[in-house]
Amino acid sequence: MHRHPTTTLAHRLALVLLLGLAGGCLNKQRMTEPARSVGEQLLLSTAIDRALTELDMEAIRRLQGIKVYLSEKYLKTLDQEYLIGSLRDLLFSNGVLVVDEVDHAEMIIEVRSGANSLDTAAVTLGIAEDQAMPNPISGAPVALPELAFFKKENNFSVTKVSLVAYRANTREHVFSSRTLLGGAYDKHFQLLGLIRLRFTDVPELKTIKSRKQSILSIPRVLKPPFAR
Repeated sequence: MHRHPTTTLAHRLALVLLLGLAGGCLNKQRMTEPARSVGEQLLLSTAIDRALTELDMEAIRRLQGIKVYLSEKYLKTLDQEYLIGSLRDLLFSNGVLVVDEVDHAEMIIEVRSGANSLDTAAVTLGIAEDQAMPNPISGAPVALPELAFFKKENNFSVTKVSLVAYRANTREHVFSSRTLLGGAYDKHFQLLGLIRLRFTDVPELKTIKSRKQSILSIPRVLKPPFAR
């Protein structure tokens, strides 16, 4: 008895799909469950770095030798400490004397942020990981395992920062920065759990990716304990 070619091909495709889905399920292991992922933090910090590169450096250099106090009064955002720390570094490296007390300052720079967050968009062809179906006996929802033929996830970060500087004693306006805008992206694509692609413009994520690939490409010979 001969099998129909179409049936044989369908069986092979089904086997490949099952192997792919099984391979994808093995990739869900995590050592810890922190509140924020490495990818999220690097996306936001990269957006902050790029926003500050748009600052008018000529205006900053004119503050060389002047005692400046950085005010966070109107700043409330994610990774606020990193933003202020990066700005302090930028001022110090250009000869500005950043002071910790407003009473010691000749000039005040107020920092404000219009945005510093992350947008995520995901598309799944198949059964998404957050889908459920009712139990036919109890009626309670039962979580379904993810079975994705194709999955795409796009992560975008945006930072919007502005500065205003004025003299501490007279409140005379010195300068206002234009809107400083920075962003970054991290995109993931997955097909049948076998093919995984990542595209990002975050330098650290690129470095991590290349190091992972180099480690995986090194052949390893496992030896039993105390083997000579």
